[in-house]
Amino acid sequence: MSDANPSQGNEEVEVPDLASRLTDMSPERLAEEVISVWDEVLRLEGELATERQRARAMEMELEAREGGEATRARIAELEEALRVADSRIVQMELLLENERSRRVDGEMSGSGGRLVELQEENSRLLQTEDEQVILILDMEAQLERLIAEIERIRSSSE
Repeated sequence: MSDANPSQGNEEVEVPDLASRLTDMSPERLAEEVISVWDEVLRLEGELATERQRARAMEMELEAREGGEATRARIAELEEALRVADSRIVQMELLLENERSRRVDGEMSGSGGRLVELQEENSRLLQTEDEQVILILDMEAQLERLIAEIERIRSSSE
């Protein structure tokens, strides 16, 4: 998930696409994606904290030398990156919550249909089993008649 952050205009276009992609994902894949994004956010926050410390150290050094304008600009850039990451976290949390709600609703409405489907399949399987048992019994009876006929022919030929 190392996509570049979209601008505001593109974000409105990509959100429905993202929502449809998330809807099509299996729960396992969705969980993997959320974990991946979460790990990326944690990594970025760690990098941001490291960069802030480095920036503060450089700012103090530059202020001692020349006044520190470049460091302030870098700090502003890093703070903006943090705000973007925070907004992305909020967006992903909302998408995750919406997906959880949708799946719970789907499970509640779909569980009755699945039960009926399984009951019908069970009924079909039981009927098939009965038909096959009858067929096997019929075949056994025919085999017994054939064996008896073969033994009768064998004994009459001797």
